[in-house]
Amino acid sequence: MRYPPEPWHLRGSAVISVFRVPRDQVPGDHLPSGARLLAVAGNVFVAVAFVTYEPGGVLSYDELLVGTPVWDRGSLAVSIPQIWVDSEVSRTGGRELWGIPKQLARFGQGSSIAAVSAGGGVPLPGRWKVAGPTAQRLDGRDVRAKAAVSGRVRLVRSAWLVPAGGPLGYLTGRTPLLSVALDDMHLTFGEAS
Repeated sequence: MRYPPEPWHLRGSAVISVFRVPRDQVPGDHLPSGARLLAVAGNVFVAVAFVTYEPGGVLSYDELLVGTPVWDRGSLAVSIPQIWVDSEVSRTGGRELWGIPKQLARFGQGSSIAAVSAGGGVPLPGRWKVAGPTAQRLDGRDVRAKAAVSGRVRLVRSAWLVPAGGPLGYLTGRTPLLSVALDDMHLTFGEAS
């Protein structure tokens, strides 16, 4: 299956929530050799995001992902233990280019993975930008890449519906510590060959 070459330039919006989860409940088989999850008092801060990538980027699709902070090669990085997309092209490209364990899913009413609603919103001034490395292991291959995201940030109240028996069951009943909406989002993932 053909997919765009890196880097991928994507546009869209996202709702991102941060949860505190006991270390032993967070998947760890996605970590490359030498990387370790960052834990504070036995807990990991897990970011869960629902993202809509819109026309204007190299692909358009929806995505649900989990990101965890890791210590890798002497610096902070992000690793993605779980991620679902509704695009076969995105799934194949993410897996082959960057070792991201993308799986296919359908989103919307009746999703067996998760659903989120976000309301209100206190806009923060300016445009925010975050950049840094990712660190992944998939199918015995360690892959590191660069990512940069920017957008307008709003503090929101979110409610996540996570089935207890689903793949994100470790989040069932947990309240986010912080939730933001990211509007007019621009994401660049990977490097030019």
